[in-house]
Amino acid sequence: MNDSWVYHHFINTFLFPLKMFGVAFCVLGMLLYMLWKEKQKEGPKENKSS
Repeated sequence: MNDSWVYHHFINTFLFPLKMFGVAFCVLGMLLYMLWKEKQKEGPKENKSS
């Protein structure tokens, strides 16, 4: 058994979900940022009325 192969395989199986989570997190972040900018446009009117 080659320990380095097991270590490399462990890193691959561990980093792959992290990569997918990172991409999904970036996409969600962009969507939330766009929604926040849309709210910022309407925000001042609501804040002044309240």
